[in-house]
Amino acid sequence: MARSSDRFIVGFVSTPHPHSVLHMKTLDVLDAIKSVHVCGLEGEDVDMLAAETDKVASTTNSLDELLAREDIDALVVSVRNDVCPMVLEAGIAVGKGSLFEKPGALRADDLRRIMEIAKSHGLVMGAMFQNRTNPKVVETREARRGGALGTVMAVEGRMVTSQVRYRDPNHWLFRKGMSGSGILSWLGCHHIDLMCYMMEERIVEVTALVGNQNPERIEVEDTAILAVRFEGGALGSLHAGYHLPGSDAGYTGASYDSFLALRGTEGYARMPMEEDGYTLYSQATGWAALGEQYRSFSPPDSKAYGGFAGERFLEDYLQATRTGDEAPAPIEAAVHVLEVIDAAIESSATGRIVSIAKP
Repeated sequence: MARSSDRFIVGFVSTPHPHSVLHMKTLDVLDAIKSVHVCGLEGEDVDMLAAETDKVASTTNSLDELLAREDIDALVVSVRNDVCPMVLEAGIAVGKGSLFEKPGALRADDLRRIMEIAKSHGLVMGAMFQNRTNPKVVETREARRGGALGTVMAVEGRMVTSQVRYRDPNHWLFRKGMSGSGILSWLGCHHIDLMCYMMEERIVEVTALVGNQNPERIEVEDTAILAVRFEGGALGSLHAGYHLPGSDAGYTGASYDSFLALRGTEGYARMPMEEDGYTLYSQATGWAALGEQYRSFSPPDSKAYGGFAGERFLEDYLQATRTGDEAPAPIEAAVHVLEVIDAAIESSATGRIVSIAKP
């Protein structure tokens, strides 16, 4: 991999995507980024993206032209789910690791193949699960590790957002051939990842019901209810849906009702995801003095996607491409998220519990 001294030269690949402008804002504010080379595919407006930062050194609509640049350290990929494996594989072929928009493919098998190719090339690949760097997620994971919760018995997740009518029912996110699935691929995936990340366990069984409750006719699910079993025996639930009325139109002003909780034999953590804090209760030895605490955070202001935590997430990935360390959300995590989503869709269609095999 070419080195750009202590800072990074990034190749940004985008199709029309709700998050592409947000990622450009992150690249703009991150001091570790020296310059950005932008590639637009599937009709993407590269001039619009380039207007977000003066760090843009070139624009192109040719992926081959972008990947011919030897000075690029790594790729940031914000493309449709059906296009993503092709872009990742092309980058791997020229020795470029990628940090890609979740979930990364239509199905787990598609992304698993890319994962194996990347491993054979020794490249660091990561998924855009920036919520892993949210302070309350970090602290809850460490509290669980430290015994504050005792044995976790159950995990609860909720990711509810604005109804389909506010989000353009004709958008590619609602087309099965381009997105793979619906609310689970777009937003539920974040909570599936966080549940596994905080537990440090895979999900091994999935029972689910998915369907369409909004009046708009779309090709993918707008509502999903999952019950899962983790490999250590804990049970979990996830409620995901496009359900909220009264939201702003589009994807940057959407309304959310989002929540995570871990409940164990010695304590619990409750995380309303729209708030800057969370509640931790413990009566475990060494933690008993805590009782119930509400812990809040005031991170520095940032226009990056995901705020200051989003800056850290991207920089951690870029540093990993040089050190060979694991990405903050490695491609393996995205493969497992897709395994859970695939299992949920199958469970709903068949009425059966679906088991997920160990890798």
